[in-house]
Amino acid sequence: MRQEDKLIERFGKDPGFRVPDGYFEELNVRIMSALPPYPEAPRSVELTKWQRVKPYVYMAAMFAGIWLMMNMFHHISTSAGSLNLENPPEALIQLAESGSYDAIPVFHLESDYDLEREVCGNYDSFDDFETDFGYELNPEYSSLEISGTPAKESKSV
Repeated sequence: MRQEDKLIERFGKDPGFRVPDGYFEELNVRIMSALPPYPEAPRSVELTKWQRVKPYVYMAAMFAGIWLMMNMFHHISTSAGSLNLENPPEALIQLAESGSYDAIPVFHLESDYDLEREVCGNYDSFDDFETDFGYELNPEYSSLEISGTPAKESKSV
């Protein structure tokens, strides 16, 4: 005999739980009576003309702003040409008006590191550099060395 059959023989098949008579017929009525009253549906409020038109006005303003921004970017990009922070227009005008500038500037695609190595390789001291370019060093840079050669004494700028 199986274990389950022994348990059924000893205790029977009755689970011991019973639902009272008429419980499910009255359940709905008892639950509904225990709930608070259902609130009345809110009445719709009449919208003004501005409230109806406002989303469309905002959308039109947004598109107008985008159009103005794109128009401004277009004008800046076409008028700026090759101007950038390293090539300010005031400096170019002063250089052209001074008469000391005859050649068209040549812009190299070399990195700053390559240019520095080239300058360090061509100049042993700041004196030669200042002579070639007509440039005077600021006093705080006078103590710098190029390739182990001390710079000349500081000049007043």
